Amino acid sequence: MSAAAEKAYEAIYQSIRQGAIPPGTRLIERQLCQELAISRTPVREALRRLTAEGLVENRPHRGVIVSQLSEAELAEVYEVGVVLESTVAGVAARNCGRTAQLVLRRLLTDMRAVLANEMIDPAQYVALDHAFHMAIAESTGNRRLVTMLRSTCDLRVLNTAFSHYDRAHYERSLRQHETIAEAIEAGDEDWASSAMRAHVLSARAAGGHHV
Repeated sequence: MSAAAEKAYEAIYQSIRQGAIPPGTRLIERQLCQELAISRTPVREALRRLTAEGLVENRPHRGVIVSQLSEAELAEVYEVGVVLESTVAGVAARNCGRTAQLVLRRLLTDMRAVLANEMIDPAQYVALDHAFHMAIAESTGNRRLVTMLRSTCDLRVLNTAFSHYDRAHYERSLRQHETIAEAIEAGDEDWASSAMRAHVLSARAAGGHHV
């Protein structure tokens, strides 16, 4: 793969994983070339690789489309996430400093503000949810855990998981986040780990996913 194609691949890949390009979006070569300041050949090469990896797909009469997460893929994320996230929360309870705790509290305040609105903005809540979980991972001081969590649970996954949520689901999610933050602040590894495990399992059950 050429350097230009690698650059195009990484840019498109990150935009998809971070939710900047939602599932179902049509990727138009000409626009990508303009946005990335790269010629068509490397962009096509990047799209072929993304197609092979399943992040995009070629559809008749529509062209290249960002793929929806399949039920099987989402189930895999939950299966890994319940183990990984509970481990991260436990380590965070052991290592989380005062500054990181304040970050979590600010994020919880912002989450409450989103839910205080008559109409909940899913994108806002999902972004805060992602930031909350990544802040916990960052507070562990373990770069491998941060990298693993970032690659496992990205905004693309969260947007799919939250797509069916109603207000009751959001409110339950907030309560669970509050409990996780409380456990981490208490420095109780077992409590933090079990609270996070319950949170992930609850989210999986809400979506009808069972291992």
